[in-house]
Amino acid sequence: MLTLQSGLGVLALLGLAFALSERHAAVSVRHAALGVGVTIALALLCLKVPPVSAFFALANAPFLAVADASRAGTAFVFGYLGGGPLPFDPKTPGSDFVLAFQALPIVLVTSVLTTVLFYWRILPVVVKGFSWVLERTMRIGGAAGLATAANIFVGMVEAPLFIRPYLSRLSRSELFLVMTGGMASIAGTVLVLYATILSGAVPDAAGQ
Repeated sequence: MLTLQSGLGVLALLGLAFALSERHAAVSVRHAALGVGVTIALALLCLKVPPVSAFFALANAPFLAVADASRAGTAFVFGYLGGGPLPFDPKTPGSDFVLAFQALPIVLVTSVLTTVLFYWRILPVVVKGFSWVLERTMRIGGAAGLATAANIFVGMVEAPLFIRPYLSRLSRSELFLVMTGGMASIAGTVLVLYATILSGAVPDAAGQ
């Protein structure tokens, strides 16, 4: 029943998006079907094929390392407000998370790393790779595709920093795609927080 409810929800969202579209004639049924099909295929691969799950966990490790390193720095500077050991027992799970001292510094660190990677000419190569694949499958520009993919690992605030030099050149639809991808996904830092809170109730919370 829950699976049927989720499937009907996907169809309802697609219908709502089509109804609110400014140019119905420009909507490609083929691309919409391809996007839904790829989503279902990735879900099956990630949940039913252990080697694929292990691969994505490995790919996520560098981003989690950045988050852990940032949290170690904030804990050193701000103590338990920045994620250090609490001098008391929390009464509510997750109440020790302070956004300003634990999450926002990761945005600053990500901004610095993206600047360095652009200076070293590493991220431009990644953007070109995404552009080559996505333009031939979904007709999506590489910069918008990279920002959408980066949302999985960082979040909707940090992901546009990966394509900061390209933002001024994005079309209106590509900017909308970047914003939609951010609202439709969960940041890696928040994923770690949720997984930590739910680890006692949900086995393999991070994998789910």
